[in-house]
Amino acid sequence: MQRAAAGIALAAVLISIFAFTAWWSVRDYARVELSKTYYLLVRECDEETSVSVSTQVYLSGGAGYLIKKGRQECVVLSCYYTERDAELVRRNLTDKGLAVQTVEYASVDFELSGNAAAYAQSIVSNVETADSNARLLFDTANKLERTEISQEEARAAVRGAVASLGGLRKSNEGAFFERWNAALASAERKGREIASGILFAKDLRYLQVQLTAAIVNADSLFA
Repeated sequence: MQRAAAGIALAAVLISIFAFTAWWSVRDYARVELSKTYYLLVRECDEETSVSVSTQVYLSGGAGYLIKKGRQECVVLSCYYTERDAELVRRNLTDKGLAVQTVEYASVDFELSGNAAAYAQSIVSNVETADSNARLLFDTANKLERTEISQEEARAAVRGAVASLGGLRKSNEGAFFERWNAALASAERKGREIASGILFAKDLRYLQVQLTAAIVNADSLFA
C-alpha cells in the first residue's frame, strides 16, 4: 500500500514538472510577424557581372542596389509598395527596350525563444520605423524627380531619416541588436554621404532599398 502511494506521489511530481516545463516553454516564446511586402524592379545578373550591371543601372538613373533573390543575383532599379505601380513602370521600361522584371520582396515570420522572446515587440517597432523612413525616401525621390521640391527640402528629408535611424539605433541596447544596429548604422552613413552633395532621386532610391533589404532580412539579423 505504501509503495503504491509512493508511486502515485512520484507520478504526480513528474506530471507537475512536465506541466511546468511546458508552461515555461510557452511563456518564453514569441512569433514575430512583420507582414511587409515590396515590389522591386530588377535586372537579373550573375555574380561575375553584378558590379558592372549595378554601375550601368545607377548611371541610367536606377538605385543600383544589389540583392540576392533565392539563388539569383539582382540589381534593383526601384522599389514600390503595390504590384500595380511596379508593373506600370516595368511595362513602360519594357516598351523602351529595357529587360527588367518585377519581383516580390517580402519579410518572413520567425520565432524567438528564451530571453530573446522579450524583444518581439521591439523588433516590430524597429521595423515599422525603418519602413516609415523608407517610404519617406520613396516620396522624396518622386518629388525630387518631378521637381516638386528643392534640393534643400530633399536634403532635410534625408537628414530627418538619418536622425530617426540614429535615435532608433541608440535606443537598441545589448548584443541582441548588434547585426540590426549595424544595418541601421550603414544606412545612416549612406544618408549622410548623399546629403552632403547634390541629391539625385537614384541616391534616395538606393537608401530606400537599403532599408527595405534590412527589413526583409530581419529574420536573419535577429536570429
